[in-house]
Amino acid sequence: MAPNGKSTTTTTAPAAPLPARFEILQNCRSWVVPHFEQGFHGHTFDKLAFTHFDKDQRLLVAEMVVEERHTNAYQKVHGGVLAALIDIVSSFAVIELGHLNSGVSVDLSTSYLKSVGVGAVLEVRSYCERLGKNLAFTRTDVFDKTTGDLLASGRHTKFCGGGHKMVFGPKL
Repeated sequence: MAPNGKSTTTTTAPAAPLPARFEILQNCRSWVVPHFEQGFHGHTFDKLAFTHFDKDQRLLVAEMVVEERHTNAYQKVHGGVLAALIDIVSSFAVIELGHLNSGVSVDLSTSYLKSVGVGAVLEVRSYCERLGKNLAFTRTDVFDKTTGDLLASGRHTKFCGGGHKMVFGPKL
């Protein structure tokens, strides 16, 4: 518990070894860790670290260092990497708040505000604004941790209703 009485958890980030990067995750650790051990998303996000979770604020925070493989032709972080980060971290936030699965994306929008290059530490803050029976609504902001500049902001709506078989069954 934090001094203000709210439940909060924090861990060290991006350079931490694999188990430490998932220390704060309680609900989705069992299925997230195997994805990272096998090279999550083709190693694009293999160094993503979850650094903070606050259930009361419905907030999950992650960090990642921008490497050359994350950049576009101008050596700035690629917009697709930022959009995927918004997708991934917000999906983990939904599960970490207690939903059985992350569901499937219904809508994902990203606004790009500023660029950064290799070596920048990205801080991704995802808020689950509403978690209903069928839909989850999230807002995620990506910051340059060093400068505090907002780099991208996104909204993600997920259908996570029904059972696991309904969402991931043979007839999608």
